[in-house]
Amino acid sequence: MLGLPTPAYLAGVEGEDKAVGQKHEAAAGSRGNDPTGMTIEELAGLRFFEGVPGWALERLARSAAKRRLEQGALVVQQNDEARAVYFLLSGAVQILVYFEGVGDLLMGVHREPGSLIAWSAFRAPYRHTSSMRCEEPTELMRMPRDTFEEIFEEDPYLGYLILKKVAAAMDNRLEGAVTFLESSTNPGDL
Repeated sequence: MLGLPTPAYLAGVEGEDKAVGQKHEAAAGSRGNDPTGMTIEELAGLRFFEGVPGWALERLARSAAKRRLEQGALVVQQNDEARAVYFLLSGAVQILVYFEGVGDLLMGVHREPGSLIAWSAFRAPYRHTSSMRCEEPTELMRMPRDTFEEIFEEDPYLGYLILKKVAAAMDNRLEGAVTFLESSTNPGDL
């Protein structure tokens, strides 16, 4: 289960996170020639992963998988169980919210490479709050929830820092959706 550590706990582990990071630095390496996987270098090049230590990048890279989807393909379905988080690598993804009697309402479009687009795996009840559909051919990165849970358990302070980035992504989505819905031309970018 993911959660934020208490401030008292954080005060005790701030010095330890460097030691934990150093202990795992030796484990860093690339994924090899797997075209569906991610390398540590690719992850480190995404803004979301700036400041994440090499040992954690290595673990995340091992669990990450690239997915290429065609225009119109669903990435996630609203209310389905969220077992993984998704990042946009290229293309564009529409954010849709279903309302009974109305159908799917377009809330915006993600186009920025590297952006976190599906984060419901970070919070209970672990259900997607919206659907996502590819607006054009799209490449995504999928990372299972349990990999993040293992990292958060091993280094709660790093978990706190990652969850701060998730909160910022959620805030950007909300601001973008409000702007999108208020616009008469619906520019769409989040």
